Amino acid sequence: MPFAARASISLMNDRIDFYCARAAHQVSEPNDAVTMHEERWAYCAAGAAELHDWHSMPAGGMSLDDTKHFVRRHAIHPVDPTAQRSD
Repeated sequence: MPFAARASISLMNDRIDFYCARAAHQVSEPNDAVTMHEERWAYCAAGAAELHDWHSMPAGGMSLDDTKHFVRRHAIHPVDPTAQRSD
């Protein structure tokens, strides 16, 4: 089933338990698509169908709006393997 049929937030318990931290899935305009991970709701800003890096949401889960704000505030950027380290 592609991305859990893009479940409607109105049909769920309004709590997202996981977010995708994969750098390639972070987008400037997040979508509202959610899916299931370990039988609980999960959010990926890109709405990607695969290759996620799931992390637990703090505070026992959040609403979709709060999850989107959390993901924006805790931006995940790809690491440049060619960049010089400062340590």
